[in-house]
Amino acid sequence: MKIATLAILLAAALFALPALAADKPEPAVNADTNDAFQAVSAWVRKEMEPGGRYSYVSKSERSRVDQRLDEMGALLEKNGAVDNMGDADKTVMFNSQEEVNAILARHDNDRVVCKNVMPVGSHIPVKQCMTAGEMEARRRKDGDYLRRTQGSPQLKSGT
Repeated sequence: MKIATLAILLAAALFALPALAADKPEPAVNADTNDAFQAVSAWVRKEMEPGGRYSYVSKSERSRVDQRLDEMGALLEKNGAVDNMGDADKTVMFNSQEEVNAILARHDNDRVVCKNVMPVGSHIPVKQCMTAGEMEARRRKDGDYLRRTQGSPQLKSGT
């Protein structure tokens, strides 16, 4: 009985491993044919618009992503698929893809970032988690507040 139970638990653990491995984030740009790439490219460009998943990508980085997507599109249009490319084209394709994925990963609004912070009045750190999009929105909101309040005159009280 114990051996059967152990065998069932072992089998369940082995079947669960692929599901656990699927929790790794998928790269945003990963297409090996021209048709697949055109769909991915259109999706990435749409998600870089305001309100999209990559809306906090800076203008210079957005321009860089657009350039790299255009380069990759031209390579796939010329060769049809990655498998048909020569080594030089594959290297250019790989480097462009890695650069785009790195930029998008840094600005993924859905990426959860956790850090330990010490609340005011306490020496016990607390883990604080929020998405990168929430952090960027808060940073921008705080900056706007500071710019507004620093320009207004400060009133003295008590005199």
